[in-house]
Amino acid sequence: MELELTEEQSWISESIDTLLSREWVAPQDVSGASAERRRQTWTALVEFGSFGIKKDSEDGLGAVELCLIARSLGRHLASVPFLGSAAVRLALAPQARSLPAGIVALLSSQDPIGVALLEAGSGWTVERAGTRLARGRDGLEIRGEKVAIEQLQAVGQLAVVATLDGESALAITPAGAAGLIAQAQRCFDETVLMGTARFDAVPVPGSGVLGGPEARQVLRRLMTVGSLLAAAEAAGAAGHILDLACRYAGERRQFGRTIGSFQALRHILADAYVRQESGWSAVRYAAAAFDAGDPEAAQAASIAKAYVSRSSREVAHSAMQVFGGIAFTAEHPAHRFLRRIGVRAQQFGDAAHHERRLGRELAERVNQARSALSSPVLAEAASA
Repeated sequence: MELELTEEQSWISESIDTLLSREWVAPQDVSGASAERRRQTWTALVEFGSFGIKKDSEDGLGAVELCLIARSLGRHLASVPFLGSAAVRLALAPQARSLPAGIVALLSSQDPIGVALLEAGSGWTVERAGTRLARGRDGLEIRGEKVAIEQLQAVGQLAVVATLDGESALAITPAGAAGLIAQAQRCFDETVLMGTARFDAVPVPGSGVLGGPEARQVLRRLMTVGSLLAAAEAAGAAGHILDLACRYAGERRQFGRTIGSFQALRHILADAYVRQESGWSAVRYAAAAFDAGDPEAAQAASIAKAYVSRSSREVAHSAMQVFGGIAFTAEHPAHRFLRRIGVRAQQFGDAAHHERRLGRELAERVNQARSALSSPVLAEAASA
């Protein structure tokens, strides 16, 4: 498994940074970014080819490339419906040939997609969804309510995680479908637009529903990719606020010398650098494992998400110590990076969610190993 970025991947990263510098606003101005500016930036990303997802053996973008794009979005604090759009498409791509027509059409469309997964009082899990796919007179209908749907006002399609006949399912419906009542929701990061959606018998055609074992596989990949992209964006935001802090430490003078020459601040910045680079390395490894089809890719993604959720916040806190009181003013962009990191740390499961998941899987493996060792055949072999 190759971990070094290829020349093409490095070009993608540099090109996205250039594109966002041209199309998006400066970090200190993100709160005033207009809807038109968001649309222009989204259109530029689409025209760049940010959703040329790899399908089967075809060439295209995989998890590593999408994480590079997400990292750049975090560095620039861009607010576009990328995370859900990329995560859904990459989760669907490996099964493109067997998907219903209404779902496979997403892979060739340029519509922004929102992920309707979280429910009030629930966690980031695709099992036991309270939202149901019920059979009405004219076919299947979505009934339930979802919260914290990112960019709900901007997306064209919603990928709704629901329950069908007691099993997990995925339904695709237009964001403006009849019976869907959308409402804006406040977010810790005011530049990340969130919304709630109530599904009051929203009709959905059979070609837009995926259930059974295929749905479980797609939803597992959706959680894995979503975790990686959220972690990559948090790592990008942490890297940029650290760069700003290092630059400030080299310019700000106190007691006749730059504050970056003080050993205490050097230690703070050095520790923050190690945390930031370690987090990004964990994301890259997990993304490469996903692209390679490694059976441990989901575990690697959980490790990366758990680590980055904490380390990125620690990096931001360290940077704000270097800035001092100025970082706590509304005009300074430091708090905006911290807010973006806080939101991405929660999406697709926070650190505790992924640590519990890893703990359960480890316990299951230990129990399986003990059961295997206690079988009569192995016991006799061990005593021989």
